[in-house]
Amino acid sequence: MPSSLAWIVDGRHMVQAGPRAAIPAHLAALLSPSERSRLQGFQRAPRACEFLLGRLLMRRALMQGSAGRLEEIEVEERPGYAPIVRIAGVLADGVAQPAVSLSHSRGWIACAIGMGTPIGVDIEAPLAGRDLATLAGHAFTPAELSWLALQAKDDAGAREDAFYRLWCAKEAEYKYRHHAGEHHALAASVPPTLHHERQPHYHLCICSRVEAGQHRSEEIALEALLEWTESRGSSA
Repeated sequence: MPSSLAWIVDGRHMVQAGPRAAIPAHLAALLSPSERSRLQGFQRAPRACEFLLGRLLMRRALMQGSAGRLEEIEVEERPGYAPIVRIAGVLADGVAQPAVSLSHSRGWIACAIGMGTPIGVDIEAPLAGRDLATLAGHAFTPAELSWLALQAKDDAGAREDAFYRLWCAKEAEYKYRHHAGEHHALAASVPPTLHHERQPHYHLCICSRVEAGQHRSEEIALEALLEWTESRGSSA
């Protein structure tokens, strides 16, 4: 039976340090050569921090979802596409090894893995004053705009929730279908399931073939992720 799990890290303390957010060299050293090359290419320190935290969280998730060791996780960057990930030489495609998907928003990092299913995840941290109407006009179809217009017309908070629910769903499903098209020819034609979560600081959506109510999510403290990574790195 397909299963999916997601982990969320609040990295705002590290990411929002701005130009002072130096990338610890010993953590960057855990990345693959192509990941380090991409990391060095970021012009903004906060974005570099989000990238690093996402890749560390991905390794923790894949180790927890498989029998692989840290040094067995291989990541190959592809400009404009999700990276190719292998565990002990086996493609992380949701068949023999877990599939993986990453997302970030304003310091929040999410990583989801799928066993027996393609996977797509999106996390969005709302920003006060954001012009959601203009964003919706650019990103949503006429049918989606009609649905959005019917949601809680007299409740601004409920309208915002509806916007992010739809936005996250579209992003997560896009990642799911891209992954399915690459690795799961049959799954690409199977209607996926959307799992939504509304938390105080973010909206989350996971797209997979997992039955409704069967997905699990867990928040991890930033300090715990860094301590876990450093302990694994020192023993590798």
